[in-house]
Amino acid sequence: MTTLHIFNPEHDISLANGMRKVTPPHAARQLRHDIGFIPALWAREGDVVLVEDYAYACRSYDSVRKSVKRVLGLDTLEARFVESSVCCHEISRVEPWGWDYSVRASLESVVSDKSILPADDVLFSVRSLSHRETAANLLKTLRFDGTTGVAIACSTHDEAVAEIFKTGCHAVIKAPWSSSGRGVRFVNDSFSGQLTRWMTNVLAKQQKIMVEPQYRRVCDFGMEFYSHGDGSASYCGLSLFSTTNGAYTGNLLATECRKREIISRYVSLNLIDKVRDKVCSLAFSPITSSYTGPFGIDMMIVAPNDRNGYLLHPCVEINLRRTMGHLALSLTPLDDDIQGIMQVVFEDRFKLRISRG
Repeated sequence: MTTLHIFNPEHDISLANGMRKVTPPHAARQLRHDIGFIPALWAREGDVVLVEDYAYACRSYDSVRKSVKRVLGLDTLEARFVESSVCCHEISRVEPWGWDYSVRASLESVVSDKSILPADDVLFSVRSLSHRETAANLLKTLRFDGTTGVAIACSTHDEAVAEIFKTGCHAVIKAPWSSSGRGVRFVNDSFSGQLTRWMTNVLAKQQKIMVEPQYRRVCDFGMEFYSHGDGSASYCGLSLFSTTNGAYTGNLLATECRKREIISRYVSLNLIDKVRDKVCSLAFSPITSSYTGPFGIDMMIVAPNDRNGYLLHPCVEINLRRTMGHLALSLTPLDDDIQGIMQVVFEDRFKLRISRG
């Protein structure tokens, strides 16, 4: 069975824009062009990766393969790349970064068997479940001793303001659908006219707005899973990553044992395992019964103001798509003594960089 892979980083933007094909902003188009080869790092032998520039993808992938070999000691597969102008007759399965109406429309001229593309109801379900209110509701099922976290979905501006005041005007406000920190704003002591206008605009376009307390964040990380669509999920591994102003900047490439050791400096591994097992149980059936594919849950370690020690926020975001954490797991080094850092950096162009940690 031959699978066609495609990296569509504009996925979250497409979800935010609703059930129609959209033209992504320049930065998303540039990212798709420049690192569109990355599915080759998790593709299986015989699979195909759809790219916009065949020659550029070949050169870039060759460079990354050499870095993976040099830094991590791993060998990766040769890649088969095709451009969108080529109709793929042998394809029996399609795996994009994430499913949405826009990527399906772009694939209709690429695959000959249209039945392998998802129907409208599947895409509608992915978008509905990707609403941040889903994460807020499922957060409640992951609350154990040693955890924290709350998120409120507000339907009006006045309701949102009331929730912000409950936090002492130290809040994080989020659009229900957004990407890479663009749909996130911070309140520190007071409101500005610009923030009020932004909230009004989000409510007009997306009908709700999320309000959360600001936490003293100590460490960002996530757990990566695969949902089987039958109410169950498989755990893939931990993802330790960094962000700047809410935007992803890099992942630690290390063994699961090494990553667990880092997390254990802050919270008990027993707590981490409880959260993992809960996600893999029927408690997460709203997602795992309706969605088939990779997903990730962003979490964080926080330092509370009113006590010593640390707490786990077990569900900051849920991403119903492949994540950079999944990519990092596909590059897990074989030896505990070997580790590196994977970064997506923007210089004159986007780059995927593997460097020694």
